[in-house]
Amino acid sequence: MKLKDIPYLIIAVLGFAVLWFFDDKKKRAIKTNRIIKRLRKENYDVKKAYLGLLEKYLKAQQNVDVGIITELQKLKESVDNLDYTVHIELESVIVNLNEGKTSEAVRVLAKVVENKLKEKVANDESFKGKPMLNNLLNHAKKCNWLSSRQFENALLLKELRNKESHELDVQEETKNLGLSIFSGIDLIYSLK
Repeated sequence: MKLKDIPYLIIAVLGFAVLWFFDDKKKRAIKTNRIIKRLRKENYDVKKAYLGLLEKYLKAQQNVDVGIITELQKLKESVDNLDYTVHIELESVIVNLNEGKTSEAVRVLAKVVENKLKEKVANDESFKGKPMLNNLLNHAKKCNWLSSRQFENALLLKELRNKESHELDVQEETKNLGLSIFSGIDLIYSLK
């Protein structure tokens, strides 16, 4: 082997290394996609299960509006369209409901609604002001993201959330708590 052949040999080895790297990267991407699909399927099954659990809980409760269960069923059907963080928060809502902490569940639902609204106004240049729940709700009403009914129910949700966050041992009427849970589910479904 001559001295002038060494650069050609180095170039050939580097060429094979680059080809091997890109081939390996492609195989890893395919494997990663398979894993992601499997995890999404598992995540979907878990979401359906905990929304089913919430539905069973609400059916077992006395004086629960049938509309809440209907909205929950809609949410279960659209579960693929909700992001991962929403599902984690909905899981904590279910845990709170199972433990009898209904007002805490309302607080968590309000937090989810607030964050969904923050996501929507992030791309909206007409939104001015601090991204607080009241401002976000008013802007959503102005932009027709919420109907009048949804807006009024969202204000009740906000009021109960504020009570839960700022007062001790909150005791609220069952009908208001049920309406707030209904409102939270409806708003999450509407704002996706």
